[in-house]
Amino acid sequence: MPDEALFNLESERLKAKISQLFQVNDFYREKWHQAGVGLNDIQDLNDLQKLPFTEKDELANEQRSGALLGVNQSVALTEIIRIVGTGGTTGQPLRLGLTKNDLDTYSEMGARALWAMGCRPDDFVINCFNYSVYAGGTLDQNSFEKLGAAILPYGVGQTNRLLKMMASVKEDICLYSTPSYAIHLAERAKEIGISPKELNITKGFFSGEAGLQVPDYRLKIETIWGMRTADLYGAAEVGAQSGECEYQTGLHFFGQGLLAAELINPETLEVIPKTDGVIGELVFTTLMYEACPLVRFRTHDSVQVYTKPCACGRTGFRFHTMGRSDDMFVVKGVNIFPSGVQKILLSLQPSVTGEFYIVLNVAPPIDYPPQIRVEVSNEADASNHAGIINEIKLTIREQLGFSANITLVRQGSIASMHKTQRLYRTYDGDQPPHEID
Repeated sequence: MPDEALFNLESERLKAKISQLFQVNDFYREKWHQAGVGLNDIQDLNDLQKLPFTEKDELANEQRSGALLGVNQSVALTEIIRIVGTGGTTGQPLRLGLTKNDLDTYSEMGARALWAMGCRPDDFVINCFNYSVYAGGTLDQNSFEKLGAAILPYGVGQTNRLLKMMASVKEDICLYSTPSYAIHLAERAKEIGISPKELNITKGFFSGEAGLQVPDYRLKIETIWGMRTADLYGAAEVGAQSGECEYQTGLHFFGQGLLAAELINPETLEVIPKTDGVIGELVFTTLMYEACPLVRFRTHDSVQVYTKPCACGRTGFRFHTMGRSDDMFVVKGVNIFPSGVQKILLSLQPSVTGEFYIVLNVAPPIDYPPQIRVEVSNEADASNHAGIINEIKLTIREQLGFSANITLVRQGSIASMHKTQRLYRTYDGDQPPHEID
């Protein structure tokens, strides 16, 4: 669709959604009233920036009192056919309701992305995301089904049983999971005497973590499994809507007509034009959701945008994820993303596996070396652990400009079947789940 036609379509859908919310949604009506914005102030997409942002905590806190969906429920419960939840890796998990039309919208965006990622109707996909409340299990299954793929809803847990089942299947298999679960699965396979490359897993579709955006982490997964990988991006609140094409030049956005995407400066909160190479935070407005619509929802995901044409011929914008803006921490004036630490650790293989997490014990400003717990490889000589620690410290100081305290933990103790959290703020009560070896 030409840019002008898409702008007009999305503007009309935005106006209709804002008008509806003024009528049925007390949360947004009051929010906009306090911001001094009236219904007639929103005429097209350019007027979105007149509206205040929506934060996840605003909605989740209301649910703490016992409300099923809280202040943002915009239709009667009789119209809602699915209730899911966010992952809750940062802050309070949020319950979300969906109507049949909402499910169709979510599935359409996801199917568009999965097609670009190389998923086809004749693929057999094993979904290893959590089916217990988490949207990545049930809702993403709908996207695969929309596309026409045959999907086995396995979920998480019983890993040995999963591996034995995979070994019994002679057809090609596609794995859908977090990147870190692919590592966990491979390590478990080796423990029970199964070679990962013997399992006929030819494609890996990954989501839930930014790991696949780190080239060495992608290479590690592809090398272990002998598979082709592709990354899927989304947020449970708005849907999975961006995926890589075969050229892996970034995540193509596929929410056109259904989801309005803005880019903002997370410090000034000003809108940034989506020009080639610019960095900012993604903000989404759902144009078609009925049950729990979101207007200017802050993802806190920091991305770099690309607008030059891709070799695949798709013309929409694409991006690389850099990490969550609220996962960024500052040590003595130096901005640090966990992904930067991950890149360094992956470059130090095979003495370490590349798996890690960071522990911040004191609230900012941080003027002390943070704790980083790093998986040491089984291949590493135990007598050289002190040398490995020193090498990690030196490389982090040289390449990222800060000092860290390093503790080595055993291989296999960090990579998880769930989302692998990379940053823990213990001063906020966020406790690491793993013991130091």
